[in-house]
This record gives sequence, C-alpha cells and structure tokens, in this order.
Amino acid sequence: MAESRFAELKEKEKEARRQIVIESALVLFAKKPFYEVGMREVADEAGISPATIYRYFSSQEELFNEAFLQDISSASKTFKSMVLKDKPASIEEFAIKFVDHLIENESTFQMMTYLMLKNNLANPVMGKFDSVTKISFDLFEQLLVRHGVKKENARMYSHSFIASITGILMTFRHYPLKNKKAIRNHIIKVIKITSSLYTDQLISK
Repeated sequence: MAESRFAELKEKEKEARRQIVIESALVLFAKKPFYEVGMREVADEAGISPATIYRYFSSQEELFNEAFLQDISSASKTFKSMVLKDKPASIEEFAIKFVDHLIENESTFQMMTYLMLKNNLANPVMGKFDSVTKISFDLFEQLLVRHGVKKENARMYSHSFIASITGILMTFRHYPLKNKKAIRNHIIKVIKITSSLYTDQLISK
C-alpha cells in the first residue's frame, strides 16, 4: 500500500512539472511565433536544464502539440458558455469570438494550421487533435440546434461554417493593409457577411 501511494505521488509530481513546462512554452508563444521558440528557451523559462525537459517531452513537436491542445481546450469553455446561456449567442457573435481568439493568439493559430496540414502525426497526438477539432464542431452544432436548426442537418452546417471562418482567417491574416487593426477589421467584415448568409438561410425564416 505504501509503495502504491509513493508511486502515485511521484506520478503527480511528474505531471505537475510537465504542466510547468507546458505553461512556460505558452508564455513564450505569447511573445513570438511558436516555430521560433526552442527547447532551451522553454527550459530556461521553466527553470530546468535543457536535458531535463526531455524527461517530460520526447521532442519539441510533442511539447508544442500539447501546448496547443491545452490552449484550445481552455478557450472552448468560453465558447461553451456562449452556447448554453439562456439566450444563446448569435452565429455572428460566436464567429467573431472564435476568430478573435485565433487573431489574438497567433501562435495557437499557427500550430493549428500546422497540425491540420501535417499528415504524419503520431496516433496519440492525432487523436487528441481530432478531439479538439470535434469540440468546435460540437459547440457550433449545439448552437444551431438551440436556434431551431434540425439536429440531423446541424452537423454538416457546422462543418461548413467552422471550415469557412477558419479559411477566411487563413486567407486574410496577412492581407496587405496598413496595420493589424485594419486587417482584423477586414476579416471581421468578411466574417459578418458569411455569418449573415448562414443566419438568413438557417434561422431568419
């Protein structure tokens, strides 16, 4: 019994240290693109040696994947509250919040597109990424159902809409305008147009 409790404690300590490494990576990602962040920098931020970091993550890619997944999973709580509140958010409100999160967290968006385009992810990582992607589809599907869209149709509309607004952000995030604010305003204009098309088709009848 004592050995079992000791092993459990050691595992909890290891997980706590692993989480410190992830949080340190996220701190650095907030300052510059994820692909410019090295494992040595993350180790320095976490207060451990570069060699020690590999006890918790076998590669830079594994660490970055885990950091992305945690960030998106955390953000999904905000979107869930928008869906479940007494008066659910409009399609436009949901879309703007979704896009603004990715605009404000450039490294998260970069990691998301990297994972979407990479075709040789390890199975555990791909499984987690699929689960996070499913969260976005599920939440928007629930939103449509709350607005009266039939459940049997809502899933496909959810796939279409999330793919559309993600594509808009990918297309215009480096649009040749004078500053980031102007780019964001242009993206939001396009998002509003897209949202109105879905709203008119699915809800405003």
